[in-house]
Amino acid sequence: MRARGLQNAKKAWIGLLLLALLVSLAWGYNKNREASELSLVAENHNRRSLQNLAGHLTKLETIMAKEAVANSNKQKILYLGQAWSHCEDAVRDLAQLPAEQTGLNYLGQFLTQTADYAQVLAHRLASGGVIDPAEEKQFNDIHEHLLSVNNNVQQLLHRVDNEGLAWTGKTKGFRERFNLGRSQLAEAAAEGQESLPSSVSGGLEQLNASLQKLPPFSYTGEFSTREVPEPLGLSRGEISREQALTVAKDFLSKVGFPNRAPELASETSGLLGGYLWRSGNVLLEVTRRGGVVSSYRDQRTPESRLLSVDNAREKVMATLKSLGWQLELTSTEDFGPYLQLEAVSEKDGVRCYPDKVRFMAAMDNGELIGFDASAYYAFHHERNLPKEILSLKQAASKLRSDFKIAESRKAIISKEGNQEVLCYEFRGHYQGEDYLVYLNCTNGVEEQILRVIQTPRGEYIE
Repeated sequence: MRARGLQNAKKAWIGLLLLALLVSLAWGYNKNREASELSLVAENHNRRSLQNLAGHLTKLETIMAKEAVANSNKQKILYLGQAWSHCEDAVRDLAQLPAEQTGLNYLGQFLTQTADYAQVLAHRLASGGVIDPAEEKQFNDIHEHLLSVNNNVQQLLHRVDNEGLAWTGKTKGFRERFNLGRSQLAEAAAEGQESLPSSVSGGLEQLNASLQKLPPFSYTGEFSTREVPEPLGLSRGEISREQALTVAKDFLSKVGFPNRAPELASETSGLLGGYLWRSGNVLLEVTRRGGVVSSYRDQRTPESRLLSVDNAREKVMATLKSLGWQLELTSTEDFGPYLQLEAVSEKDGVRCYPDKVRFMAAMDNGELIGFDASAYYAFHHERNLPKEILSLKQAASKLRSDFKIAESRKAIISKEGNQEVLCYEFRGHYQGEDYLVYLNCTNGVEEQILRVIQTPRGEYIE
């Protein structure tokens, strides 16, 4: 009887082990299927973003070619406006790709400056001014640069469609593993050598490096100098690599990655340059001057959408507060897996729009997955505001009588050449649409009008 009991117990244990094995296999299969589905969603998102980027660049190149042929101001204004719009769309698409570069990069800078230059020229023509031959030549030179950019992006898209080109590199080369500076792709591009990238992010890195060789174009505009002569928001004095590592670790701990040991990916140049650190899918840059985190990107794909927009926004704002930021939220765009938000500094009731911070919140847990404070650190400073200003009532009297004011406040906005002006910001309704009207606080001059467009993703202002 005892032997039979032991035999039955043994069978029972074997049965339990088999059941546990089956449950484990089923769980593993389910998780693998979920991972595959998430990977497919991410791949489709990336492919769509690259296709959109390629499409906007092709249209932009055609529009700039038409502008060169146009001989009437009416047509030139039309094409310059279209160029400006497609550049901004291309920058948005570029931000969605899993590129190695974060924050300020040469490809994004090139497109942003092209948009700004087109806007400057269009506004001048619309005001009765002219484009001189030197400016026309410069616009044509930009068009030539764009041809090369578009060709590179089209080649990347072709390889994705026909060769299954990976979105991110799978392994690091010898130079990257031992922190010996830029990647081989970047080195090759800097030396003018042709080398086929092994990933989309590598291709964009190569394109960034090739754009660094081009001389910057000079003009007067809001983004004419992405790096101001001196970064106004950074304290003087430089930090060492070891000090930058401490800053990076502290930042990572506060955004949900305690006990991380990031590795140095590269050292970046420029007045906002410093140390680019990597920890798994996470990249962050610490400025050499001032020792602050200027950009951060967690390149993971957010899982199921579990939070409401309000909850995700609340969680990410709490994270920013723990990092020491006191900001006023100005916009929220819903991209499905994540939110993209913008906020600015505010002092004594005056919003400082040049001091902008852009960041992203994951919709699965509200974590901070993107952060770019480049504009803030470039332009933030103590401002001497004019003392003699119009009253709010006096300024409001200069608006259209049928413009219905909903909100009003003081705000600092930027003008051409990085000039700043103190304005009254009036948000209101006119003929069924919302607008932001900015009137100079000292003389009531209409400095800027922005249209507020309601989209499924949120408010879009242009």
